[in-house]
Amino acid sequence: ELASYDLINGAILKHKLMSDNLPCHFVSAFGAGFITTVIASPVDVVKTRYMNSPPGQYRSSLNCAWTMMTKEGPTAFYKGFVSSFLRLGS
Repeated sequence: ELASYDLINGAILKHKLMSDNLPCHFVSAFGAGFITTVIASPVDVVKTRYMNSPPGQYRSSLNCAWTMMTKEGPTAFYKGFVSSFLRLGS
């Protein structure tokens, strides 16, 4: 999250889209939260589903991810995206 914040903030300042003030830091933090959520959400969803599954439903976390992908499609990895983004984006 910190690396994406620095990259976004640096790009905004480099291209002179905003000056170095509170709105610039807010936009940078908001963007960093979005990037972090996009990257971390699939792992969190698989982990939660695997931990909450009854014993024997999945052989491993990879099996859980594969089952999700084949039965529900790629959007299954982003369930709860908005709530995660609101937590990290702020």
